[in-house]
Formats: sequence, structure tokens, C-alpha cells
Amino acid sequence: MTGEDDMSAWAKIKFFWETMLGSVGSSLVATTTATGDYLAAYIYNMLETNMWKAANTTAPMYLTYDAGSGNTKTADYLAIIGHNLNTIGATITLQYSTNGSTWSDAFTGVAPSSDNVYLKEWTDPGAKRYWRLRIAGTLSAAPYLTLCIWGSKTELDYATAAFDPYEQEVKAAVGMSQGGYVTGVHAQYAERSLDLKFEDADSTLYNKVKTWWDTSGLKNFFVAWETANNPNDVYLMRPEAKFSNPLINGGLYRDITVGLKGRKE
Repeated sequence: MTGEDDMSAWAKIKFFWETMLGSVGSSLVATTTATGDYLAAYIYNMLETNMWKAANTTAPMYLTYDAGSGNTKTADYLAIIGHNLNTIGATITLQYSTNGSTWSDAFTGVAPSSDNVYLKEWTDPGAKRYWRLRIAGTLSAAPYLTLCIWGSKTELDYATAAFDPYEQEVKAAVGMSQGGYVTGVHAQYAERSLDLKFEDADSTLYNKVKTWWDTSGLKNFFVAWETANNPNDVYLMRPEAKFSNPLINGGLYRDITVGLKGRKE
């Protein structure tokens, strides 16, 4: 990915972790929520153990964010994982408003091509008080979202050392006989790994990484290693617990290493 490659044709690595959802003084309200443990707030807790689910198929339906009186927020991405939007025939868009009554589309409504992770980027229209996810279409079943966040992306840089964006390890229990024969395999899940290195990084890049670490911590977040040619390679991952990025060249630069792991969809 480095060396002789023409890097102008490649996109830089991006982290999608910053979200307005859950900000101080804000609210998130769904127009419909199924009976049971399906709170709208679950879509931004960055855990895959619960979800929001609609009570019906009456569309359009909305998840509406209000930053609160006197507050405004910006957004240039939408990321979703753990959903049924393709299966049920939904079309989605993110909308924004300054007054909560007149809305504009951040992007033209799209129908996700699968139920896998979905990422959409656009040019930030500026800070707005109100944002909402619009789910439309003739829905065949009630929609659900496990994780769905929007906010401002963090664009890093090109990695300076080789890495495999498809590295993975199958977590499995393998039974072996005394003679060394495989007697059974119980595969549990596959885990992705991304080991990113940014050598001779300046303070601008380091501050982006440190802000992510200090704010997001060990939580899950979305990462895209190259969106120009590999737009579907968006993963939900979490960082390793150690944060160490040593100073070099008399303290002018740093060698940054970010180790990430995450369950493969």
C-alpha cells in the first residue's frame, strides 16, 4: 500500500467514533418503539448486546436528535451495524434542521445493499440543532438497529508499515485424538485484527489519535482502512488496552502504533 503505489488514488485511514448522540443536554426520540427492552438510546452505547426496534412498519419513521437549547452539532457520516434494513426493503437518509420543523437531507435516500455494516459520508452542512434518521419505504417487517451513530469523522493518514486489512483468526475448540486426528471442530466466531503504524507522525496526527483514545477509550468504534477503492471494508473494532507512542527525533515526531480487534460480521 506504500512504496511504488500512487497514494493519490487511495483514501486515508478513517475512524468513526465521535457522535453527537448522548451529548449533554440532548435527547433522542423514536416515533415508534416495540414493547420490551428496545430503547432508542441503545443505538449509541457501542455494545452489540441490545438494540432499538420499531413497533410497526408504518413509514416513514424517525429517530430524532435534539442537541438542546443553544446547542448545535455537526455531522459528515452515518454508520450502522446489526440491522435488517436491506431485508425489509427500507430506504434511509439523515436529515438536519435549525428549527425542528423544516428539514433538509444530508444525502439522497438510499437502500442499503445488504444487512452488513453500512457507512455513508457527505460534506458537513454546518452545525445544526436537530438531526434525524429517516426510515422510509414499504417495509416488510419492523426495522431494528443495533448500533447507529452519526457525527464527525476522524481522518488519519496513510499507514507507513504493511498491514493486512483482512487478517482474522477463527476462535474455535478443536478436538484431537491421541493419534493426532481431528475429532471435531466447534467454531465460535472469527476475530479481525488491524495493526496500524504511523512512523514519524507530526503533532497534528498524534493529537487526533490521542483525542480518540482519551474520549472513546476501549469502546467499539467504526474504522475504514480505505474508502476510495474498498468502501465496503468498514469494521466495528476496539483498541488494545495499551497506549504507547514514543517520541523520536528529539521529541519532534512520534512513532504511532494502533492495534485493533473486532468480531467479523
